[in-house]
Amino acid sequence: MIAKPIDVLPQKPPFLFVDEYLEIDEQHCLAKYTFKEDEWFFKGHFPGNPIVPGVILIEAMGQTVVSLCIYIVGKRENLPIENVKEKGIIAFTHLTDFDFLGMVRPKDTIYISVRMNFSRFYKFDAEGEIYKLVNGEKVIVCKNNSLVGQKTKQYSS
Repeated sequence: MIAKPIDVLPQKPPFLFVDEYLEIDEQHCLAKYTFKEDEWFFKGHFPGNPIVPGVILIEAMGQTVVSLCIYIVGKRENLPIENVKEKGIIAFTHLTDFDFLGMVRPKDTIYISVRMNFSRFYKFDAEGEIYKLVNGEKVIVCKNNSLVGQKTKQYSS
């Protein structure tokens, strides 16, 4: 059984943009998220014709990459992925070449697919795409060539 994102990721609602992991292994993660009509950002982002801001799509992909990194760290350290966050934080630190190719609206379900390019020590580089299914066809909304994540020590405030 695959863990729930809310148990794995440090982000929590209203800033959690992964509802479910559909597939996850050491090379890739496929997750999904459905945007609710009452998401906090829709009130001011094109009122009357709301669309999901690009930075939220970047965050959804970042959370999915971090999920994949957490999975890999869990395997390396022989920990359930729900417990990895107790050993440190994994955050995405760098991204390049993000292309936006379509719009996402309230009630749309997105699929976030990321693939690991490389993983050394506790630094990770992945690429991915976000797509929707429209009439059963995959429609790419955005894609990215490099999103880097890194494990850091856990600090309390």
